[in-house]
Formats: sequence, C-alpha cells, structure tokens
Amino acid sequence: MPQTKPRYRQLADRFRKEILSGKYNPGDALPTEMEICDRFKVSRHTARDALRILTDDGLIERRRGAGTVVADRGAPAFAQPIGDFETILQYARNSHFDITVEQKADDETLDRLGLTGDYVQLIGFRRVEDQPPQAITAVYIRADLAPDLETISGLPGSISEWIEENKGIGVERVVQRMEAVALDKSQAQRLGVSTGFPALRTVRRYRDAGGAIILLSESLHPAGRFAYEMRLDRTKS
Repeated sequence: MPQTKPRYRQLADRFRKEILSGKYNPGDALPTEMEICDRFKVSRHTARDALRILTDDGLIERRRGAGTVVADRGAPAFAQPIGDFETILQYARNSHFDITVEQKADDETLDRLGLTGDYVQLIGFRRVEDQPPQAITAVYIRADLAPDLETISGLPGSISEWIEENKGIGVERVVQRMEAVALDKSQAQRLGVSTGFPALRTVRRYRDAGGAIILLSESLHPAGRFAYEMRLDRTKS
C-alpha cells in the first residue's frame, strides 16, 4: 500500500496549492501557527514544520509587524525532493505537460543525447495549474513504446509508469544530470524572461533491466521557478 505523507507535508502541500491558485496573493498573511493548530487539529510542531517547508520553497516569508506572509515572486517555485525512484516521479504527477510539438527525433539531436534508434520527440511546457511554465521540456520515447498524444494528455502519472503498465518493460534505473546554464534568445522568449537568464538544465535517462534507454527527458527550469530538495542525515558510528 502507498505510504501516507506526514501530516506536516500534507499541510504544506495544501497551503502551496492555495498560494499557487491565487487564494493567497503576495503580501497576504497566512494563518498563525496557533490558528493552524486549531483549524487542522495538529500540534504546534507540525504547523511549524509545514511553514518551514513553504519558507524553504520561497513561497512565504516572515515580516516584522505582519507575521507570516506570501512572498513576492515572479513565478511560484516547485520543490522536488531528491531521494529514491518514487520521488523522481513526483514532478510528472504534480505538474502537467502541455505538448506543443510531436515529431521523430532527428539524428543530430539523438547524437547530442547519446541515443541510437528511433525515438518520438515531444516538446512542450511543464506547468503547475495555471501558473507560468516551470520549464521547457523535451521527452524522447523509444518509438515502439510511445503512447499516442491523446493517451499522454490524459495520464494521471508519468509516461514511464504507463510504459511499465502497458508495455511490460520496467524502469530499473534512472540517471539524472543537472547543470546551470544560460537561456538563449528563443528559450528565454518562450519562458518570458530575458536572454541569458540563468536556468537549471536536467537530463534524466530511464533504463530498462538490460541498460537500454527507453525514455529520456530534458528540461530547462528558469531560476526561481523550480528547486530540488535533498535531505542528508548524519551517520554516527
């Protein structure tokens, strides 16, 4: 059975959704810790941890005389934990892929990404609800495994999960590479920022049991719209 999220994360997700939907606007005050405790019947420690997550995500801030308020931001941040394979799927589940281009990947692109064979290339935007795009994303799916556009648009989860369920080929390993880049003119225009704007480029390669790449995603996240979280626990001997 799927594990239930801790209560403080459920609260953080709830407030994040309300902030991103516009229920709370920049400068609006959030409920205090005690108000959260009374409203949701949780401990003060749980309320404090929920607000800490939102603060770390850049969605709220403390202001003298105003308490906890929604932060001013050009676009909302999406924070994704880095952990096991399950957390890798979170982004696809919590965002929507608006596809603008579907085509066969050309040889030059395949060479650049280290792919061989026939791949379907999907290009579009990753969005959270009606907010500005979180990223420009290109997805490369092995042609014999690719679902049609109608199927993809209705997926409640990720493309890799659909491949596992409908094609019987499991993902055994995901290798992710991240690097800081500057957006070129075309990329910047599509994302509504200036040329040279900083971005995080992420490339994920999904491999089957034999090591073959069945799916690859490449995304450009403008600064301020996406963040990775990583927890490091100190091990004591």
